[in-house]
Amino acid sequence: MNAGFLKRAISSLVDLILVFAVISAVFFLGGRTLLQNRIENFDVINTAYQEVRAARDEDLAVIYADYQAALELAGDDETAKTEAYSDYAVAQAVIDAQFTADISPYNDVLTGYYMTIIYFYSIGFLILMGVYALATGSKTLGRRLMQIQLSGPVNPLSIFFHDVILKYFFVVIVFSVSPFAGAILLLLSLIFDLILINFTKRRAAFRDLMLKIQVVKTGYGY
Repeated sequence: MNAGFLKRAISSLVDLILVFAVISAVFFLGGRTLLQNRIENFDVINTAYQEVRAARDEDLAVIYADYQAALELAGDDETAKTEAYSDYAVAQAVIDAQFTADISPYNDVLTGYYMTIIYFYSIGFLILMGVYALATGSKTLGRRLMQIQLSGPVNPLSIFFHDVILKYFFVVIVFSVSPFAGAILLLLSLIFDLILINFTKRRAAFRDLMLKIQVVKTGYGY
């Protein structure tokens, strides 16, 4: 019997958590340092940026405290409350404008750095997920826990296309360009899978149909 959407979703979630945990460990153990070393004077630039940001946060905290004090003094006077908020909004706009000007020298460098982190995770995820799926013969930890497996023409090529290319590749590529668009595409793909798996006669996702593979309930002998 083909597995339902919930079992498949939980299986994928377990595998995603495992893969991202490994990538994060690699990043914090050495990847972050490697990426930072690619940028000249990164420590100096990042320290300066953090100092500017901390100063901005302190200024915002001060004007917010002043705003709260003004509200207490205003009591039930709505006009005074409106004036207090207007003064707070003006002060906040001034601080934000100054912050934008102060960080402008660091924007290009730090934006590039954070983009490389996104690429690091995106490329690392695709590579590691591919290795993980192939090394386990598609019998990943998530599938073992949910007692499901692939059935049909299962071979290294079909596993790679089923578990990586058709499942994650396009979402990851879009996410690396725009996290918001990637999140939307992921949500749409989940909804699409839900409809195909739970509410159609074939009970199969698009990638299953493309590769003539089924995801079935089974046991692994333990």
